[in-house]
Amino acid sequence: MGEIVAAIFTTHVPRLMIHDPEARRAYMGQNVTTFYGAMESLERERLRPLEFGTFVLIDTHWFTTLEYVLNAQERLRGLYTSEELPQMIHEYRYDYAGDPELAAVIVEAAHAAGVRAIAVGYPTLPLHYPTLNVMHYFNPGAARRVLSIGVCQTARISNDLAFGAALGSAIRASGRRVVLIAAGGMSHRFWDYDNLLRHASASPEDISSLANRLYDEKLMEWFRAGRHDEILRAVPEYRSECSPEGRFSHYLMMAGALGGPEWNWRGEQFGRYEAALGTGQAIFYFARPTAAAHQGAQAPAGGAR
Repeated sequence: MGEIVAAIFTTHVPRLMIHDPEARRAYMGQNVTTFYGAMESLERERLRPLEFGTFVLIDTHWFTTLEYVLNAQERLRGLYTSEELPQMIHEYRYDYAGDPELAAVIVEAAHAAGVRAIAVGYPTLPLHYPTLNVMHYFNPGAARRVLSIGVCQTARISNDLAFGAALGSAIRASGRRVVLIAAGGMSHRFWDYDNLLRHASASPEDISSLANRLYDEKLMEWFRAGRHDEILRAVPEYRSECSPEGRFSHYLMMAGALGGPEWNWRGEQFGRYEAALGTGQAIFYFARPTAAAHQGAQAPAGGAR
């Protein structure tokens, strides 16, 4: 039997690919992102010791329209330059093993649940930088397989949860041990062109509105407490008021895979809650509760690093 051994809600911001410390300071000023060290720590302390073979990653920059689409390439290989921010990500070479077998099992489970989904292996199917940036940090040496999944821009909340449920049941029915990643931000309103660069720091003071910041902080408290039921109740309002990245489909699909409102894994935060040109960004690692944690319902949640 397969298993989702851990889940991660993570930023994928392009600044992750600025490798020169001086260039980082030139762009972000005195308040440089903590995410460089946070992602390295998460990989070293949490992912490296885990026994698993595949990252299943929900990519909020891969928008589909008719159905959920899974990348079923045998090999994810290429040379990437971002059309959005080419100065930050350019001529980036990548090469990962794909997981077309798991993609096929997921699509079969989706169809059985009445959810439209396809797995495609066209060699020219592109990857997007949420997949590449996150894998750069979480999959050093390309040791694990990568299965990238898009978000369907016409889907409702119920569709995302239904596809997520099919995703989870397919993984459990397979022989795969998987880490599930929701690669995307929180509130997602950029500053305008004339003010953008004045707000390039990682400080939460540079979130584009106080209301967005406060809502993000409320959701993060629920992440830490494992109150995914509360988050799911809040999602319609959150989507309406804070325009979260990808309409928050990355989180919804992940939550659906792990039991929807019954999911209660607590989140351990790596790095700070940060701004990225006005948007809200964070990294949370969710591990399956141990038997001891089940017995002690008041066990403390993981804190920020």
